[in-house]
Amino acid sequence: MQRRKKDGHVGAVEWLERKFDISPDILEGIRIEIRGQNRLLVQGCCKILKYGENEMLLDLGKTQLRVCGERLWCTSFISGALGVGGQICSVCFVGKEQA
Repeated sequence: MQRRKKDGHVGAVEWLERKFDISPDILEGIRIEIRGQNRLLVQGCCKILKYGENEMLLDLGKTQLRVCGERLWCTSFISGALGVGGQICSVCFVGKEQA
């Protein structure tokens, strides 16, 4: 069942759930913000699983997030809030069994 705002529109979380076939509980506490191709902000990151210039793998609890690009680097990591800089080419959710 879709949750709609009073104005009839579906919220961002609901849109993400539908668009990427993500169960609602996965997105709880997770916020991902992409600013252009050079900056990514993630809230709800538990741990950096893989760190390299071309790929980062982040543990978000029930799922993982893979960030691919060039010259990637961690700009900050404080209390579950992670910043990534560099040339970001792709960002995708990965099931823990696929990592």
